[in-house]
Amino acid sequence: MDAGGRFKKEIVVDGQSYLLLIRDEGGPPEAQFAMWVDAVIFVFSLEDEISFQTVYHYYSRMANYRNTSEVPLVLVGTQDAISSTNPRVIDDARARKLSSDLKRCTYYETCATYGLNVERVFQDVAQKIVATRKKQQLSIGPCKSLPNSPSHSSVCSAQVSAVHISQTSNGGGSLSDYSSSVPSTPSTSQKELRIDVPPTANTPTPVRKQSKRRSNLFTSRKGSDPDKEKKGLESRADSIGSGRAIPIKQGMLLKRSGKSLNKEWKKKYVTLCDNGVLTYHPSLHDYMQNVHGKEIDLLRTTVKVPGKRPPRATSACAPVSSPRTNGLSKDTSAVHVSPNSEQEENFEFIIVSLTGQTWHFEATTYEERDAWVQAIESQILASLQSCESSKNKSRLTSQSEAMALQSIRNIRGNSHCVDCDTQNPNWASLNLGALMCIECSGIHRNLGTHLSRVRSLDLDDWPIELIKVMSSIGNELANSVWEESSQGRTKPSLDSTREEKERWIRAKYEQKLFLAPLPCTELSLGQHLLRATADEDLRTVILLLAHGSRDEVNETCGEGDGRTALHLACRKGNVVLAQLLIWVGCPCARRGAESPPASFLGKAYHCPPEVGCTVKRESRA
Repeated sequence: MDAGGRFKKEIVVDGQSYLLLIRDEGGPPEAQFAMWVDAVIFVFSLEDEISFQTVYHYYSRMANYRNTSEVPLVLVGTQDAISSTNPRVIDDARARKLSSDLKRCTYYETCATYGLNVERVFQDVAQKIVATRKKQQLSIGPCKSLPNSPSHSSVCSAQVSAVHISQTSNGGGSLSDYSSSVPSTPSTSQKELRIDVPPTANTPTPVRKQSKRRSNLFTSRKGSDPDKEKKGLESRADSIGSGRAIPIKQGMLLKRSGKSLNKEWKKKYVTLCDNGVLTYHPSLHDYMQNVHGKEIDLLRTTVKVPGKRPPRATSACAPVSSPRTNGLSKDTSAVHVSPNSEQEENFEFIIVSLTGQTWHFEATTYEERDAWVQAIESQILASLQSCESSKNKSRLTSQSEAMALQSIRNIRGNSHCVDCDTQNPNWASLNLGALMCIECSGIHRNLGTHLSRVRSLDLDDWPIELIKVMSSIGNELANSVWEESSQGRTKPSLDSTREEKERWIRAKYEQKLFLAPLPCTELSLGQHLLRATADEDLRTVILLLAHGSRDEVNETCGEGDGRTALHLACRKGNVVLAQLLIWVGCPCARRGAESPPASFLGKAYHCPPEVGCTVKRESRA
């Protein structure tokens, strides 16, 4: 047996030797799998109600792709996980009822510890396959190959036929728990059992890395609550949790651990939903229970296939054969594949975020990998389009926007430029919350966006959150912070030269010569900012942000508590404070106790979660 979920076993039926190629299938059967197998072993644990119910689901899924009367079926109930603290929950009558429901299906109970019925399972399966083969050969004539099965062509000519059996299970485990206890026949050594079976052209079996570890199928869940499991079963339909997004794609994939010292590959049950979120759980059971799952927001990610390049442009002209060739050499070289090429290949794909974080996954076949990549790319595009659509929806209509902008002009102090008192200013500094004339706005642009973010009232778009910021501050409040210590200084006027205005503006915002002093307190600036944010004291927050450094602004509530002032602003649902904090450098996502992602910031805006996209965009401007 190899570490990738495949092993082989030699079986003798009626004096004829057959080689069983056995594949461990950890997820619901798909079309390629259903057409490939010659027999199926459904495995469940006698102490696990969920695994028992999953057999019904997998059987119905397989029936969608293939007539089950053509495929020999065996039902296996394993006793290995039964203990005093983990009692049996599936009695013999229920198991045999399931066997009867599956039609022409034999039922066995097995135990890996004592080898109970393990040999009988494989012997029975092999006999059923041989009998099925003989019927098929009689119907199509002797020694004619059957379609869709890579082993059929060798039934009559070879003494050892390759017979394929697959087992399905609920969460990535398999018969491997007891396959190692199956005694090998004299012609097959333990060493040979560990050799990879060379895949054939039509075989969907993956060739996995030897270093990857397979998880147990039916892990013991001591102390589990039967009532809770029963309730969970009743609330699930087709493996979908109640109240959760319905996956557009799901299945078992291998995922590489992100730990620096332990780069193992482990099976994960992965789901992709139409909300642009990819989720992975340790097993199907964990997914059903909605526990131990992790999410990847695909909005700011890309998906890559290692070593795969974009398709090259090809010439429209027909290829010209050289004098030494007959024109077929190109086709021949394209078809030729070395025996080890598929084994050396893998089926990995990588999801990469804008922050450089990576998630490595591996499928079982090229087709499955490409299907996942295509589905993920579609969701990335849909997420970006949804974000853009939400951004447009967040903008006001022309009439309501005009009314909102007029309300900004009516705020105290906004009838004159914040720096030179020119009447009717039409330009704004977003992070200062102030209006200014066109000449002063040009000087503000030269300061840089870290000091002043300039926008036109008449020419630029005004999303809801920016209108809220401008409506909450105004020139009078801004100057109470930035000009409080300007006594004895002459403020520029309408008639002042540009040079005079620039000297004043740079002294005011760049050198902070007129800035109001910090209030007397024993608190550090960062702790004072946290308190002011919690109290929603806008003027104090503006003052502290003007005095503070990025480290001070990002100070957390305490040791072991990862919350910053931005977290508190989001908790309060205060869009103005949240936006101001983002503009001065508070990260939208922070590793710690909590992180305010776009969905969280969207709640602060009392708008759809996509509004957070606008906030993040402004924070990077």
